[in-house]
Amino acid sequence: MTGVIALTRLEILRALRNRRVMFFTILYPTVLFLLTAGTAPASKMVDGTHLSLRTYFLIAYASFGALGAALTTNAQKIATERKEGWIRQLRLTALPGNGYVISKIASATLITIPAIAIVFIVGGSMGVHLSAAKWLAAFLVLWAGALAFTALGIAIGYGVPQDSVQIVTILVYVGGSFLGGQFFPLGGGALENVGKALPTYQVRQLAQDVITGAHVPSSGIAILIAWTVGASVLAARMYRRGVDAG
Repeated sequence: MTGVIALTRLEILRALRNRRVMFFTILYPTVLFLLTAGTAPASKMVDGTHLSLRTYFLIAYASFGALGAALTTNAQKIATERKEGWIRQLRLTALPGNGYVISKIASATLITIPAIAIVFIVGGSMGVHLSAAKWLAAFLVLWAGALAFTALGIAIGYGVPQDSVQIVTILVYVGGSFLGGQFFPLGGGALENVGKALPTYQVRQLAQDVITGAHVPSSGIAILIAWTVGASVLAARMYRRGVDAG
């Protein structure tokens, strides 16, 4: 257990020192929020909802940052470690095989916290007013929802050829966010119908539902759980395959 904790601490420090990770998971979503929500009138509402446009983008870009942190922290780092032989070195230590995976999940989960919190802080300073309970509920939904992308990042890191990991990660991240409504309200139609099957959409929608007090559909929770379980199973298979190959 001590080895897992030490490795998790190392993973967190490495991620925090990675300027590219910090830019795309913290600074970039915050800047996007400022550019979009900052120009929107405080009273403007999203059509067909009880949600102001600023609050919509608060949740949308907080989820964008959280999902990006969970996905990229693992995918690109694992690809680099495969290339450098770091995983083979760890196998020579007393650290159990699952300890490596646990440290990856724990570090990525912790890195999502500032990705959400900073957008929330900026949004609060710009006039997004929520009760303490709603702030906390939205945070917990986004934080838990990022688990699917934590597992997916591990699967991509092990299952995709090393030179293609970055491209695949960007396609999954940006494409999923586009269809998930992270960049703009989908407003119904074909895009939203496709988006509803994705975890990016369900994370954002569930967080907005707890804010507005709307009924939280069991189908949305089921889809999110299914993606989390499916990505975890895939990650486990890719991890075993990668270790066997190493």
